Amino acid sequence: MCSNVKSFEVRVLVHPAVMFMNSNKSESNIRSIIQQNRQKCSMAGITLMNETIANRDIDRDAVNMLITRLITGQYDTVVVENMTDITADESDLEEFMYDAANIGVGFFELSTMQYH
Repeated sequence: MCSNVKSFEVRVLVHPAVMFMNSNKSESNIRSIIQQNRQKCSMAGITLMNETIANRDIDRDAVNMLITRLITGQYDTVVVENMTDITADESDLEEFMYDAANIGVGFFELSTMQYH
């Protein structure tokens, strides 16, 4: 009937992301938080994947787990509530972000809804 109509595919650029959070909450509360954050991320073109690094204390081991995930190339974005969740030390944070940028990884801060 409409043989003159050509189809085309629309692709939306999405950023696959891993969530990195400091939490003392129960497993069910963490899942709820992730679901809420998934909606926020979606509005910014970020796909929050099923993998999350949630730790009561953000320490060297937690950051090393994050680095291991990023090196795989599966993610190009790290989602955090606040950038200081990674480290409160500004110099360390700058260096970490610089190293991440060198492998094509950026950061999405939920509290400001900004991509760094």
